[in-house]
Amino acid sequence: MAKRDRDGHKTLAEAVRELIGTEDNRRHVNNLLGLEVEPELPPTLASLLEAIGKASRDE
Repeated sequence: MAKRDRDGHKTLAEAVRELIGTEDNRRHVNNLLGLEVEPELPPTLASLLEAIGKASRDE
């Protein structure tokens, strides 16, 4: 996935990923946008999603 658009700015997806990178920001964005908070994921799924996210950031 592209990290920058043609003008050199962050893509919307990249900006959102960065914004929700911490738990405090994630909670704030959920409240700000009125999003429904999903229940906690089982540890195996959470670690899998983290590994996928790390792999995409390393590209």
